Amino acid sequence: MTQAYKTLSDLIRNSQSFIVTSHIDPDGDAIGCALAMFSVLKRLNKTVKVLSEDGVPPSYTFLEGASEVLTSRADPCDVAVVVDSGGLDRTGWVGEVVKQCRTVVNIDHHMSNTYFGDINIVDMSAGACGEIVYKVLDELGAGLVKSEAEALYVAILSDTGCFRFPSTTAGTLKIAAHLLDLGVRPYHAASEIYWKKSLASLKILGNTLSSIEVTDDGKIAMMQVTRDMYRAAGASAVDTEGLANYPRSINGVAVGVFLRETSEGCFRVSLRAAEGYDVDAVAKVFGGGGHAAAAGFRIEGDLESVKAKVRQSIYSHLKHRDLSANS
Repeated sequence: MTQAYKTLSDLIRNSQSFIVTSHIDPDGDAIGCALAMFSVLKRLNKTVKVLSEDGVPPSYTFLEGASEVLTSRADPCDVAVVVDSGGLDRTGWVGEVVKQCRTVVNIDHHMSNTYFGDINIVDMSAGACGEIVYKVLDELGAGLVKSEAEALYVAILSDTGCFRFPSTTAGTLKIAAHLLDLGVRPYHAASEIYWKKSLASLKILGNTLSSIEVTDDGKIAMMQVTRDMYRAAGASAVDTEGLANYPRSINGVAVGVFLRETSEGCFRVSLRAAEGYDVDAVAKVFGGGGHAAAAGFRIEGDLESVKAKVRQSIYSHLKHRDLSANS
């Protein structure tokens, strides 16, 4: 792995044009990593663009460089840097641009990563991709300015669940501490992400929480948001970011499931698991993936049949634990 960091550092120094991108429906880790990389490359006088099929969610528009993220196509370049994406297909249409670039760099921490890059820096032990990008930039030796440190802090903060998830390590906290030493204000970052919600987001939260169903054994909790619910609340998909953690937060629940209807008969499913359970295995059944504690996939069908399939798959794959297959 050390050699991969050096190889990437040499590639960056010896290349001129770059594209930076991440997965569709970007979260804080994806946006934070992309913006930190974008900023450092600009400081090194490189030609660089950040592409995203879905743009920047409102919670992260306070980060420097967020307004420069492009949602339109761009010409191929010397190097495409893909951060926090398990597969190239997860980048949406941007993947077609990436394929035309001379060298593809894959920086990620998902168990489901397909090692699609010419250079792959994949560390599944990292609590967030932000940790890996921090190490990449440290190897590069350009240092970090405050805005870059803030982007990486947001990446780590969001993907470790505010340092609550099992993936949080001493190394995670040491990196976060250094970012604070560089001027990051933790209260400001947390306030921008978690305490500035729209009225529509609170309305959709209330409607979505009222849909929670728990299996008889109390081990699986499911909730959903449909297109009708979006319309009733005057909300959109960006207003449901972070809701996937609620079902799992119920006392005694081992696996939480959040279903979001993206179009008629199409759902995006997010899974969250208690420590000791592996929902990545469940997501892979449906062509998705992620981490042991957090994974996701897309599925088609009517709501009730989708819920039944997901519930049965969870029991089938986790029955070696204390989940009851008879519930």
